[in-house]
Amino acid sequence: MPGQKAYRETELIEKKNRVTVNILGEEYTIRSDADPDHVKELAGLVDERMRSALAMNPRLSRGQAAILVCLSLADDLKKARRRYEELMRLVEDIR
Repeated sequence: MPGQKAYRETELIEKKNRVTVNILGEEYTIRSDADPDHVKELAGLVDERMRSALAMNPRLSRGQAAILVCLSLADDLKKARRRYEELMRLVEDIR
């Protein structure tokens, strides 16, 4: 039925939580199905890392700092996934 898909997408968007967070003094409204406290915690982590990157090198633009923070977070994620896979292999070996 025409328009039905658009209605469903709108309905899903409306069910998401709206959370306002502050990163480097700028407000962002995030729509997510995640718990609002979780979103705020993530934003706090990003804010902390952005401030740290800018403090270490004040010549960085906000965009450059954001890229460095993204790379750092991607590195953390990759290491955590690798560790998870190692632990899962250990569990399988025990079975």
